[in-house]
Amino acid sequence: MRVTSQAPRPAVHGVGFPADPDFPQLAIASDPERMLELFRRHLEPAAGKRYRIQDCIPLRFRCRQSTARCVLQYTLHVLEPGTGRSWDQGVTGLLYAQKGAAERLWREMQATDPSHGIPDDWLTFRLVGFIPDLEMVVQVFPYDRKLRNLGPVLGGALRDLEPQLLARLAPGEWCVTQRTMEPTRYRTELGAALKYTLQVRDGGVGRAATLRCFVKVYRNDHGEHTFELLKSLGERVERGETRYSVVRPVAYRKELRTLVLEEAPGTALQQLLRQGHDPAGPLRLTARAVAAFNQDDLGNGDVSRSPLAVQLEELRRGASIVEWARPQLATEVRAITAAVAAGLEEVPPAAIHGDLKPDHVFLAGDEVIFIDLDSVVLGDPVRDPAHMFAYVAGRVGLDAVPVEDARAAARLFAAEYFDHVPAAWRRRFGLHCAGALVEVASAIFRRQEAHWPEKVAAAVAAARDCMG
Repeated sequence: MRVTSQAPRPAVHGVGFPADPDFPQLAIASDPERMLELFRRHLEPAAGKRYRIQDCIPLRFRCRQSTARCVLQYTLHVLEPGTGRSWDQGVTGLLYAQKGAAERLWREMQATDPSHGIPDDWLTFRLVGFIPDLEMVVQVFPYDRKLRNLGPVLGGALRDLEPQLLARLAPGEWCVTQRTMEPTRYRTELGAALKYTLQVRDGGVGRAATLRCFVKVYRNDHGEHTFELLKSLGERVERGETRYSVVRPVAYRKELRTLVLEEAPGTALQQLLRQGHDPAGPLRLTARAVAAFNQDDLGNGDVSRSPLAVQLEELRRGASIVEWARPQLATEVRAITAAVAAGLEEVPPAAIHGDLKPDHVFLAGDEVIFIDLDSVVLGDPVRDPAHMFAYVAGRVGLDAVPVEDARAAARLFAAEYFDHVPAAWRRRFGLHCAGALVEVASAIFRRQEAHWPEKVAAAVAAARDCMG
């Protein structure tokens, strides 16, 4: 199976990082140039292979996990000198506050063969390493000690689904000529998303076609719940009972904890916003679809409730990361968090997407399709438009969009949304937006976006402005 990977974001160089007495290694671990040298020195190519690591790019940092550790994801740009082939290789560094904990974990991980079940095509460097200078355990993708089901998925465990995928084509003598697995998102120890592409040919008449689906590998069984929810919602969409659509599920493999989804039709709202065309039409369509979703009973979907206390705990976690990353903003962030907690109250729960942002909405003509419905719960419905507002106004993934254009787009979305929901909902919007913008500030830091200190400060300032 041929494998590919996404181009990384621009490298983040020269960014000040918070000092932490429990993790003094972060001064080096957050420096791409110093980490490049350490990875060059300590990552060993797999047997018989020779590579050159050309660049190191911070990808996602989860710092002070339960105060005991940091999970640091990097993208390495790798060159194979003999062939000229290059690709982007994911690696994860694990730091622990307790002295000696990282080395003990490294030795435990070496007790079994990390490469078991992982196809040779994916073996570049030794899958588990240790950097003594930092007391850092290194995992090389696709090895993940908490996600061992990822290897079999990459190794072809889903090939028996191919007849089901081929059945989507016109009748013919279709056969697969090439398979490609491309990682689209990976969060260490939590899950991975892969784009599975099949090049196919009809042996009878020589026609060729391309089929795509998406594969989500979970650490737990939550994918099964998402599969059942998508099936239920999809049936209602087909019966014309909704004013929105959802991505179609293909199958759920319980033994692999893996969900397979059709490719969503159309174009992501994020891409439409980036293109610079007038976004009013797509934003209004999206706002009306979100309003419809928030007022839907979800039919027979089995959805749990997320009370206000859960939302506030998520806000406090995000706020604590912002306070840690940018101590000079701590007083302001605490004031915003306290005001949100004091101002919100429990309301009758309604369906919410739970992770609504521009890259989780696709538009195909007048049809609006929601993807990534793993976080659907019953809660305060205003959380959804506030989340979308915060991601658009905060320009997450929208660096090319001018600041004022992004804010205008966010306001347009909100205005259209509140034209289609009960008027009383609007009164809570400012508080929800303030909380969502603090969480966005946390996400900007975790994603290690270019110029993250300035972006975090801007998101916090926007949160303050939402308070009125």
